[in-house]
Amino acid sequence: MIQKTITYECRFCHSAHIVKNGHNAQGHQQYWCKNCGKRTVLELRPRYTEEKREQIIADYYERASMRGVERVFGVSRPTLAAWLKKKRQPVHP
Repeated sequence: MIQKTITYECRFCHSAHIVKNGHNAQGHQQYWCKNCGKRTVLELRPRYTEEKREQIIADYYERASMRGVERVFGVSRPTLAAWLKKKRQPVHP
């Protein structure tokens, strides 16, 4: 029988001295670091996959407004604006 041991560490100070500390509003397990005192979820899960993000950006470029994209996909306008800003390529003369 093979057993796999997973050791978690704090995302901020990389200490192994962490304990469970309830759940956040989304229901994910939260942990508390005894060294730095931070309370956080250990494994962040991306809300949007890269394919979904590209689809949303493509739909925006097909003449949809930011508010329209917000209503259809449930993406906030600041998030969409950040994606578009990141997507913009620098122009080199």
